[in-house]
Amino acid sequence: MAQRVPGVANPLFAFLAPFRGLSRVFDPALRGLVIIPLLINSAVVIGLATAAAFGFEALLATWLPGGWDWLAWLLWPLFALALLVAFSVSAVALAAIIASPFAGPLAYRTACHLGYPPQRPARSFLAETGHAGITALRKTGYYALLFIPVLLITAIPGLNLLAGIAWFIFGSWVLAVEFQEPPLANDGPDFATVLAALRHRRLETLAFGAGTTLLAMVPLLNLLLVPAAVIGATHLHVRRQLRQPSRGTGDPL
Repeated sequence: MAQRVPGVANPLFAFLAPFRGLSRVFDPALRGLVIIPLLINSAVVIGLATAAAFGFEALLATWLPGGWDWLAWLLWPLFALALLVAFSVSAVALAAIIASPFAGPLAYRTACHLGYPPQRPARSFLAETGHAGITALRKTGYYALLFIPVLLITAIPGLNLLAGIAWFIFGSWVLAVEFQEPPLANDGPDFATVLAALRHRRLETLAFGAGTTLLAMVPLLNLLLVPAAVIGATHLHVRRQLRQPSRGTGDPL
């Protein structure tokens, strides 16, 4: 067990956590649990990127407000950025949901390797698959509710100038929830408790999500993002636990 030392899982550490995870994707101690999420991540991202390439021009034309053609040279980069964020977040989130039965074990092994094993015993693969399936349904419903205002901003002419910002904030929160849930859930709490804990530290959560979203927008690196973000989220969770003199005081987790 790692010795508890003073430390703060501040927003900067949270922002850099997925980058730290990226540096450990090929760690020999984690390799066996990284391969399948990595393959799923790569297949989904490449497949969606190929499909999106054919509809990119049409989507940009649809988003351009009527009568604003003379501003196309300025508006198209904004819409292109919004589409890039939307695609990146959607592809990585979908890959993460598909690979979710492998996220818990990867987070568990990472925590053990860091010297801070989770509080409860590891689930069997069958139990992990059941937990991942139920949690994926809850996450999807939660994401759908968050998506409604983003969709309205994206669809309303003029207001859709803010679509890039809306998608980035939405994506940062969704990816933060998606990847921080496995290491937190390994300690035993259900999704509602995990969500309450993440809301309790919104700035830190959004900082982690922002770093993950930026990586999702980088070609090739985004192929590694699902296992990297799980590893990074586990680093963040361990860092947070090390700073706490005892659990159950202050933070929900």
